[in-house]
Amino acid sequence: MKKFLLIFGLCIITTCSTFAATTEEVKQNIISQAKSMGVEPAIVLSIAKTESGFRQEAKSSGGHIGVFQLSPTTARNMGYNPYDLDENIKAGITYYKNMYNMFGSMELAVAAYNSGPVAVKRNNNTIPHHSRHFVNRIMSDYKVYKNSGL
Repeated sequence: MKKFLLIFGLCIITTCSTFAATTEEVKQNIISQAKSMGVEPAIVLSIAKTESGFRQEAKSSGGHIGVFQLSPTTARNMGYNPYDLDENIKAGITYYKNMYNMFGSMELAVAAYNSGPVAVKRNNNTIPHHSRHFVNRIMSDYKVYKNSGL
């Protein structure tokens, strides 16, 4: 995403993500990152929509932050700064991709994204009860994005 920075009266283009991004810019960033990482854009757009409404400034009462509502510890353990928009997006997509690789299905990956892989494993590799609404919402949005051509 291109941002403009005024320095000594000169406007330069920068990719610094410390500026507030529009919803459309965030969506385009997610689509671009997902494609480059080999992840279906529709599913990660659905996660970001549900988690934060595409808002990097979103913070949960549990301390999760950013577009993908990541735990700062989880993001940092994967090598990302969750406070940076671009890195929050990369971390969210990476985490989803890791969950998909672990469980082999979108629904279980989304459940693990929501409640953690241990909860899914403890539930005999099925969606834990407390994640069902989350998974249903994500999958519903996923279908809308897929039907729109993503």
